[in-house]
Amino acid sequence: MTTSDLFPGTLAPMPGATASATLIWPSVESVAPARFVEGFKPFAAFARDSGADPAVLATDLFALWDFIAAHAEFLDAPEMTEAASRFLGNAIAVAHPAARWRMTSEPEVGTSAMSIPVAGVLRAIVEHPEQREAFREILASWPQADRDDLESSALAHHEVDVDLVVAPMAFARPPLAIPEFFDDDGRVIDYGSRWAGGSPPDDAYSRLAHPERFAPVLSVVDALVEHLATWYVVDVDRRVSESGARVMCLRPTTGATITLTVSAESVDIEAGALFRDRAPVCTCDACDETAESVADNLEQTLLAIAAGGLREVFPVGQRRWLHTRIHTPDGSGRSSGGQPDPAIPAKRLDEAADVLGRLPDGWWPAWTLRAEPV
Repeated sequence: MTTSDLFPGTLAPMPGATASATLIWPSVESVAPARFVEGFKPFAAFARDSGADPAVLATDLFALWDFIAAHAEFLDAPEMTEAASRFLGNAIAVAHPAARWRMTSEPEVGTSAMSIPVAGVLRAIVEHPEQREAFREILASWPQADRDDLESSALAHHEVDVDLVVAPMAFARPPLAIPEFFDDDGRVIDYGSRWAGGSPPDDAYSRLAHPERFAPVLSVVDALVEHLATWYVVDVDRRVSESGARVMCLRPTTGATITLTVSAESVDIEAGALFRDRAPVCTCDACDETAESVADNLEQTLLAIAAGGLREVFPVGQRRWLHTRIHTPDGSGRSSGGQPDPAIPAKRLDEAADVLGRLPDGWWPAWTLRAEPV
């Protein structure tokens, strides 16, 4: 690797889209992500010939913004555009020392909290120079985003030490009557293994050929509600929404309330203060879920919540993110972090923060077991 008198570090080649494939070979050492990449010298020379000091542009991102906006004609040459993108990405890395280059659908410079597609920013400078201050605000918020991300990551990797209260008798899933579904050529669709480990075709994301394949899950929902009402002290309120969906609200004497909104295609779950889930998450053809996998998710989620395996932490960091964790009786589970449902009013978010702040480390207590099953 070479060094540069413009950027404070060694220069590396642009990361390739397939660079991570080398990680499958034990004999090949993994390469640390590049902070600065080579290939920017034509732009540096252009800046110098235009009366600008490349060293200033490398350390003053907004002087660089103004220079690019004033010299948009250089983008007519593809090789100069590429050199300018690399220079710009390196300058972003100077402004945010934790940032590194990586390749997704296009080259980006970023951290786990935020990533900036440099070619897109270059286009924005030329086409929308008025976004200069908005970009400054993004960069100013980046360090806090990194700190928030570290806090969320620590929550996600926090070791679980919680005693779950499970029913004396395990849930018995009713048999699922799974019909066969056929594609346009009359072939049976093998849901669950359609893409053989590869990627689905692009048009599959906009197709919803057989959302009714999840209808057998409805019997599992009813059986789960019956199981919970049998073994835990919980009231179950049932109604039908204006849209025709069945709504079941499970109100335990202790622990997190669960509300299920059940349609022919999906089950929406609301629990605790802010927890939201949907099974299946998506019914499009690209998402290869099956009735069995949806039933698995429902069982894990509902049984875990009743057993005391729901954790909600809010707000996390200055971005006021929500961290949730489902810890299942078998010791597994899943966690997620991000913004709460944007449809939730601010007053309700404040009320949720008050409720969750009074829980031990964000864990909802288990539902109370009945002395005798009903």
